[in-house]
Amino acid sequence: MNNYSIFILATMLIAYLLDVVTGMLNLRALQPELPKEFTGVYDAEKYRKSQEYTRVSSKFGLFVSTFNLLVTLTFWFMGGFAYVDTLVRSWGFSPIMSGLAFIGILVVANGITSMPFGIYSTFVIEERFGFNKTTVGTFILDKIKALGLGLVLGVPVLAGILWFFGSAGEFAWLYCWIAVTIVTFGLQFIAPTWIMPLFNKFTPLEDGELRSTLLAYADKVNFPLQGIFVIDGSKRSARSNAYFTGFGKNKRIALYDTLINNHSIEELTAVLAHEVGHYKRK
Repeated sequence: MNNYSIFILATMLIAYLLDVVTGMLNLRALQPELPKEFTGVYDAEKYRKSQEYTRVSSKFGLFVSTFNLLVTLTFWFMGGFAYVDTLVRSWGFSPIMSGLAFIGILVVANGITSMPFGIYSTFVIEERFGFNKTTVGTFILDKIKALGLGLVLGVPVLAGILWFFGSAGEFAWLYCWIAVTIVTFGLQFIAPTWIMPLFNKFTPLEDGELRSTLLAYADKVNFPLQGIFVIDGSKRSARSNAYFTGFGKNKRIALYDTLINNHSIEELTAVLAHEVGHYKRK
C-alpha cells in the first residue's frame, strides 16, 4: 500500500468515526419526555414521536454508513478497483472514455447497493411515522430523472476533469478546482429554474395576506426577496420545509404546501425569519 492509499484509507476511517461519534452524541441527547418548559406549548405525544423518529432514522443512517464503509473496503482489498480498471482498459477506449467507463461502473454498482436502503427509508421508516406520500411510480421516476441528470451534467464535468489530469501537468488539480467551482456556482443559478422543477411543481404564492405579510417582513429587515413560491412537497412527504435559492438580489424562498397548510401566517413569518437568519448570520 503506497502513501496515497494510506492517506485515502485514513481519510475514510476518520470521516466514518466522526460520523459515528456525532451520531451517538445526538442519540444520547434525545429526551423521550417533553421538557417542562414546553408543557402547554408543544404536544407531548408529537414530541415523543419526533424523538422516536430521530432515533430510528439516526440509527438507520449509522447502519448505512457502516455498510457502505465495509463494502468499499472489501471491494478495495479484494482488488475490485484494479479489476474494473483492467476490464475497462481491455475495451480499447481512449483515456477519457476509459475513465468515464470506470467511474460509470462504480456509480452503477453504488446505485444498486444503495437502492434497498432508499426503499426501506421511504416505504418503511417514513411510512411508519406517517410521513411517506411517495408512490412506487414517483420513486422510480425520481431515480430515472436523477440518472438522466447525472448523465447530462456529470459526464461533461468528469470528462473535463479527466482531460485536465491528462493534459495540464502538475497544475491539473488547480484547473479542476476552478472548473468545478464555476460549475457549482452555475448550478446554483440554473437549479431553481431548470433542475428543481423536474422533481416538483413550483407555483408563485398567490396574492393575499400571507404574501403581503412575508414581503413586508422581508422589506422591514432589508432582505432582497424577489419571489415566493409554493412547492407541491405533499406528493412525496407529509413533512414541512422551506429554503432559499439564488444569490445576491435574486433570492427566492420556497415554501412546501404542507408548511402553508399546517401553520398560521404568524408561524410562517417566523419560518421566513429563521431562513433570513441563515443569510444574515452565516
